[in-house]
Amino acid sequence: MDKQNIFASLPDDLTLEVFEPLVDTGAVLIERIVSRAHRTPEGQWYDQDRNEWVMVLKGEARLVFEEGEVVHLKGGDHLNIPAHCRHRVSWTSEHEETLWLAVHY
Repeated sequence: MDKQNIFASLPDDLTLEVFEPLVDTGAVLIERIVSRAHRTPEGQWYDQDRNEWVMVLKGEARLVFEEGEVVHLKGGDHLNIPAHCRHRVSWTSEHEETLWLAVHY
């Protein structure tokens, strides 16, 4: 057993958004994502083959869905995104890290 803390060892360099797999069984991927002032480039959408359950543990973010819905997430907020539901990150906090937990299944 290798005990870890999801809030520990946050990267110092957040020039790029950081995606860190925590568990990957092939059927399920659990990852920690660390953002600061990151967003999906204009015109690009996530269109994933698997469902994604995502939670913001710290910070804030805004997701935009192709149909126009905007969802603002703060610490503790979570959302299930069905496979092939096109979405993008339109904003993450510039003042602190936004720490996500994402489960792809």
